[in-house]
Amino acid sequence: MERYVLDTDLLVEFLRGRSTAVSTVARLRESGTLATTVINAFELYWGAYKLSYEKAKDVNRLLARLEVLSIDKKIAEKAGEEMAHLEKIGLPIGVRDLLIGVIAREHGYTVVTGNEEHFQRIRGLRVLNWRKERP
Repeated sequence: MERYVLDTDLLVEFLRGRSTAVSTVARLRESGTLATTVINAFELYWGAYKLSYEKAKDVNRLLARLEVLSIDKKIAEKAGEEMAHLEKIGLPIGVRDLLIGVIAREHGYTVVTGNEEHFQRIRGLRVLNWRKERP
């Protein structure tokens, strides 16, 4: 059974009821375990609270249906190692994407995103572009 971390872009489109996102999540649910990370949860709440408290309730309902993967000391160390590596080779990425990717990798999940460019730089991380590929 596959294990998927749903990135913020997919989750936002799902919350908006966009048919492609809804059908993607349904297909992924049939074939595996769905999760997201605490970093994605932060991004969702951030966006929701900019709009309204009601939108934050939608985020709460969505996150209650997903496993939310966290960060611990080991993952923090792995993230630091990965960022140092990416900076050394001249390909750094944003801290939030780095943390999402390393959390997913260390828990054995594939990241499902429409923004594969940054995630593909993380060594050993499986990435699925939901906008291009059919999960």
